[in-house]
Amino acid sequence: MKDKVIQNAKKDLPLYLKDFQDFWKSSVGEISDDDLYKTYRATLVFKNWKLSLNTIGIKDYDLILNELFEDINSSFFLALFGQYRSAYMHMRSSIELSLQLLYFLHHPIEYQQWKDGDFVIKIDKLIEYLNKHPFFKVDISSLLQSIFQNWKHFSKHIHGESPIFFQCEKDVRKTNSFSRKDFGIWKSNFEKNVYYLNKLFLLFFKTDFNRIPEASRNILTDLLKEDEKDLMNG
Repeated sequence: MKDKVIQNAKKDLPLYLKDFQDFWKSSVGEISDDDLYKTYRATLVFKNWKLSLNTIGIKDYDLILNELFEDINSSFFLALFGQYRSAYMHMRSSIELSLQLLYFLHHPIEYQQWKDGDFVIKIDKLIEYLNKHPFFKVDISSLLQSIFQNWKHFSKHIHGESPIFFQCEKDVRKTNSFSRKDFGIWKSNFEKNVYYLNKLFLLFFKTDFNRIPEASRNILTDLLKEDEKDLMNG
């Protein structure tokens, strides 16, 4: 039986690769330049946060920042392959890691315990902690609520709370071809997720903002809405 399975696997793997290649070409051909600009720009956010924090002397949390980059990048590339349920799972992870990072910055003992696998903190406690954090000079309760609502929505994909969150129920899987509907829904959630997390980081590190490289400042503030452009002034 083992030899038969291996024989079939070696025959099927090139077919899987061709399917992925064909779907990738279809996705890249279907999405607009504006779609590509906005989604790819979002993948640059946490790479630039790592560079920015390193510049101001924060280098002990690269482990989390690296994984944040992996989460956002993975969501982007999985979406291009039509693997939307997995893409949403990475977005939920990006929320949890972002909030944990801001918490661990002032809790080094818990950070070490977490790295050792001996510390867990729930998202509601992280939200409560950040909502009272003195680094924030403006009310961030609505921002945190938006982040929490995203987390709950992305969790539905992980837990399969309804068949509508299943990969097999997506149009892309039923037709085995690019779906503008599925991509558009993912893109909206993806952009909002990165926008909220980036805004949270900008407000948290506002005091140090002018110390980070100008190129990174431009990328990070470019995600803000027009009426928020002066958010980092003063």
